[in-house]
Amino acid sequence: MRIEKDQIVIRSAEVSDAQVLTGWWNDGNVMEHAGYPDGLGLTMEDTIQSIKGWEGKLSQLCIIEVDGIPVGELNYRLSEDGIVYPGWKICDPKYQNRGIGPKVINMLFQFLFTDPAINASIAPHRIVWDTMLENVQAQHVYEKKIGARRVRVVENAWQDQIGNWRSCVEYEIDRKTFFDNLDLLG
Repeated sequence: MRIEKDQIVIRSAEVSDAQVLTGWWNDGNVMEHAGYPDGLGLTMEDTIQSIKGWEGKLSQLCIIEVDGIPVGELNYRLSEDGIVYPGWKICDPKYQNRGIGPKVINMLFQFLFTDPAINASIAPHRIVWDTMLENVQAQHVYEKKIGARRVRVVENAWQDQIGNWRSCVEYEIDRKTFFDNLDLLG
């Protein structure tokens, strides 16, 4: 999988990406918003096996690049009932808060709703994801820049790796709403 727009590329992760992914996944500052303030503690081999586990599937683990530099990662899982479950992170702090996130989300959603291979197999009709309750900036992006619908807040949904209870906000967007709101990103 590879999609490009302007200076942004979203492409399938390869074994050669294992070093950068291992660095991000083991960095508590990067993984805090995913509930892993101590990082994941993965070895390079763990990461390589994870990358290989996505190979040959419609669901993907991807690298986000800006001007050829890896700056983040995303993944999406396709369910047989036409629902897509994505996740994304701009991992390099130098590229955060620069408007890249909404562009990446728009590129991903447009791809998911229009890719011939995905639509011949699954025909996604809805995309569902969540974010931590304290991630107010992400909530603003999802509601105001993407046009997603806040489904609900789940209090104390799960415990993070150090025992803190975490709450999350669930979001969704359907195919029609996404295409009706494309002008939000300009």
